[in-house]
Amino acid sequence: MGHVPTDVAPDVRSRSYTIEAHIEIGEGDAEGVLIAHGDATSGYSLYIKDGMLITISISAAAMSREIEPQDPAGARRLGVHVERLVRKEPPARRANRGQRYTLLIDGEPAGSLQTQLGFHTLISWSGLDIGRDRSSPVSHYEAPFDHRALLRVTVDMHDDQKLDGEGVGNAEMARQ
Repeated sequence: MGHVPTDVAPDVRSRSYTIEAHIEIGEGDAEGVLIAHGDATSGYSLYIKDGMLITISISAAAMSREIEPQDPAGARRLGVHVERLVRKEPPARRANRGQRYTLLIDGEPAGSLQTQLGFHTLISWSGLDIGRDRSSPVSHYEAPFDHRALLRVTVDMHDDQKLDGEGVGNAEMARQ
């Protein structure tokens, strides 16, 4: 897939979302980038390296879980669910409590991490790539994913986005 500019890529700032890559693992090890958005300064990626499913968010923390297929080859669904956490207070007083990242292997949770950090007002303008990371890479990986093995990537955006308008404006002004 061609490079997608950030301003038309899924807006993951201050919201919950789920990313899932449908792949077909053949004989041998599958390795490479499934999806990458941003760059080494601010971004996220989901990739496989040395038999591990890894997600990394530069503004949060890295997580990894080993992929243990039932068969040496076959169709897999690998992903991450990011849940925006808010305090249980009246809507006018709700504050961001961070995010919970949960790795998914075939739709089942495979580990989670909770952090105060996340993409609240800005994500890098480097854009989004599927199956590779064309710009300044988000993380340390070598090759793109075998395009024949990557069937599709879906990004399911939840409707709980709550952007801080002043913070977004300040981020835009700083960028200029």
